[in-house]
Amino acid sequence: MKPILVTGATGFIGRHLALRLVDQGKPVRLLVRDPQRLDPRLRQSAQIYPGDLTLRDSLLAPTRGISGVFHCAANVHTWDQRAAYWAANVDGLGNLLDALQNSGSMPNFFLHFSSVDVYGFPEAPAREQDPLPATTGFGYGDSKQAGEALLRDRAAALSLPYSILRPCNVMGEGSPFVERIGTELRSGLMLLVDGGRADCGYLDVKNLVDVALWLVENPRTAGETYNLRDPMSLSWQRFVADLRRALKGKGIVLRLPYGVAMAAGYAMSAPYSAFGLRSEPLLHPLVVKIFGRTCGHDIDKIRSAGAPLGRVTYEKSLEGAVTAFLRGR
Repeated sequence: MKPILVTGATGFIGRHLALRLVDQGKPVRLLVRDPQRLDPRLRQSAQIYPGDLTLRDSLLAPTRGISGVFHCAANVHTWDQRAAYWAANVDGLGNLLDALQNSGSMPNFFLHFSSVDVYGFPEAPAREQDPLPATTGFGYGDSKQAGEALLRDRAAALSLPYSILRPCNVMGEGSPFVERIGTELRSGLMLLVDGGRADCGYLDVKNLVDVALWLVENPRTAGETYNLRDPMSLSWQRFVADLRRALKGKGIVLRLPYGVAMAAGYAMSAPYSAFGLRSEPLLHPLVVKIFGRTCGHDIDKIRSAGAPLGRVTYEKSLEGAVTAFLRGR
């Protein structure tokens, strides 16, 4: 049986996905920059190829003789230089496709993990058929837009079966979102914009993996793009309150109107932008957009396609996230 290639397995989504494949007895091949950061089970069970999307020669060996690709690797930082997003999310994707072209045979599937950030944070939920803005205003969202366009063009030329998944905010056990918010709720300062009424677009990582595996087993999803979140609509206000209660948090929750929060974000981030600082400011416009505009985008398309949605309930997801957070303290 040919192995399945997973990129980004040291990251949150890639790790969960690779572990699920191993649990299913599938042969798994991992492209990672630092094998020492892999989950110990993956170091024992998977074929490991050290490499980097920006190093073209490192992609040749791992792309030969594979049955499919789950492309999870990306620069997902909330604060970085535009060139850094492009190097990983656009040029790196192009390098991976080049390697597949030179591998001698195309895989049976290529599932690309994009983001709902391609919509640029509209006030109302977006659908897959809605036109994307000319720019999202942020390097990450723009690079994800460009990556999707690149994949569509190259896949057509290569006769590569592909699908694109646009997850909302991925939570659950080991979530960087939970780590960041939980740390502030325990003893720091957490922001709620407009009372936290915006939909947080909650998606448990195990539910995301369920859908990813379902997608690649269904030929009719080839060439399609899908939004994904859990079926339950959840506001930031409820999520923050539930997480604070579960963690017995003593941090301060600061409530600001959207306009005030955005003005503060621009003011606090201006010196960082002006001087090209790599460290992330305490508040900046992207963070305000995440918490002040809907992240709960429309999932009618993937629901109608029959995808398995929401197997892990919100309550179970939160419980697992809290347990993992406290275990890591």
